Amino acid sequence: MSDAFAVAAVTQTLRAILQGAVGRMVPGAVVTALPPDEAFAESPSAGLNIFLYRTSIDGGWLNADPDGTHPGETRRPMLPLVLHYLVTPHASGDAGASAADRILGVAMSALHDHPELSPADLKSAARFSNLHQQKERVRITHIPLGVEDNSKLWTAFQSHYRTSAAYEARVVLIESTLSGRAPLPVVRRGEDGLGLAAAASSASRWPTLEAVAVPVTLPGQDLVLTGNRLDSGVPSLRLTHPLLGNRLVPDVRSVSATEVRAFLPEDLPAGTWQATLVLTSHDHGEQNTRALPVSIAPRITSSLPLPAERDARGTASLEVTCANPVHPDQRVELLVGELPVPAEPLGQDTRALRFRMADARPGRYALRLRVDGVDSPLLDTASTEPRFAADTAVVVT
Repeated sequence: MSDAFAVAAVTQTLRAILQGAVGRMVPGAVVTALPPDEAFAESPSAGLNIFLYRTSIDGGWLNADPDGTHPGETRRPMLPLVLHYLVTPHASGDAGASAADRILGVAMSALHDHPELSPADLKSAARFSNLHQQKERVRITHIPLGVEDNSKLWTAFQSHYRTSAAYEARVVLIESTLSGRAPLPVVRRGEDGLGLAAAASSASRWPTLEAVAVPVTLPGQDLVLTGNRLDSGVPSLRLTHPLLGNRLVPDVRSVSATEVRAFLPEDLPAGTWQATLVLTSHDHGEQNTRALPVSIAPRITSSLPLPAERDARGTASLEVTCANPVHPDQRVELLVGELPVPAEPLGQDTRALRFRMADARPGRYALRLRVDGVDSPLLDTASTEPRFAADTAVVVT
């Protein structure tokens, strides 16, 4: 999801794309982002104006859960915006109409070649916003306008009609600034609670991955994968992350035809990866299984319980270190009890994270670090009974 500067980020990115294209094809042309009456009154001899004339709500996204929300958690819904733009060329002189047509053609060609705004485009043109972190791409679509629609628009602009093209940018997901609730997980079932009784297995002549034995795995532990015919070659494991690229896991052991274990390196970043098992044999060469999502949990390395002192305004500053390096574009939160606290912006990969908790109340709260929706462990692994670790907490004074 994005911050409230995302609307300006889309406008700025579109302007940068159009300026690059128009500037190459029509030297001296300038792209502006002004109301039409102002753009044409103070325009150079040739140019292009992109104007955000309307916003609307995407109903399909209106009730979608925010990114990283786990079952049982409550957060304010996202604000899903659709941005409507009018792209208008202008030129003066004897060849004004012809020059304007050339500019409009170049602009429409540029937007046709950019049907969506990539993270690289957004990050380059609009560093003031985190829109580039939004998982859903912002798509640019041409919208035909009829005579009546054009008439209404230019009457509202109080400007003379000029040939234009309309586009929409869909969808911009703006995150609510209100805090939600992230209840602690359930550590024990009632008397009638039952676990997994049986799991289906598919027979195949080719190696297949079916499941990850442990839903969440920590670096420094074995990732256990189950499937069929997993002993049909020498195994290797490839992990893929949309931000972090590919990682090869060197220590992979074939336990049986239905199980493979891979030791995850300590420096593996947290988040959701895609795991692909590669089996190499003389008979079949390399065989790749389908990819399975694998959740790698962050590990807190700060001394616990974590102390936090409030300032005069009741704000507590927290610093947490973790074993896994965190990428600046990853979504990071500290869950203090049931309160999610977003991390302060990161400038580079780091293991030291800072948080500011407003209106902090004195007390002792369970502590979880969440990276891209994956939480650090909270259970006491040394206990025979399921319970939370006593020291995995924040003490606010």
